[in-house]
Amino acid sequence: MPHSSAERPYSFVVDASARLAYGRMWGLVTGQDMLALIAETHADPAWQNGFDAIWDCSAVTAHVVGPEEVAPIVEEEVASGDGRDTLVESPTVGESALSEMLAAFCRRRGKTMTVYTTLDDALAALGREELPEPMARLRG
Repeated sequence: MPHSSAERPYSFVVDASARLAYGRMWGLVTGQDMLALIAETHADPAWQNGFDAIWDCSAVTAHVVGPEEVAPIVEEEVASGDGRDTLVESPTVGESALSEMLAAFCRRRGKTMTVYTTLDDALAALGREELPEPMARLRG
């Protein structure tokens, strides 16, 4: 499945000193976009397996993910080590099912992943009060 648009619908920052990655998605997001965001984050020179991650889908209007795209996304997540991942779901009706499904598949493979409705809740779950700079600038 192709990317959702010529311009990627995501951005991310890895903060090695905070041991945290923050990826934000927006608009129409495909399974390929989701996998690309996760893989690019894990390939960032500042990333180390075991860091925590927040995947923020709060600005996503729709996910278009084929059944064949789920396993590669889960595999990339599981390969990231024992850090805790949180997923902030899209407020769009019906999108929460995808979030919960991906998190359940990751947990079955031993990866800690939880789903929240707000970024503040995700931060609290990771024991953090706010995003470090320059992550906060991505929050939008």
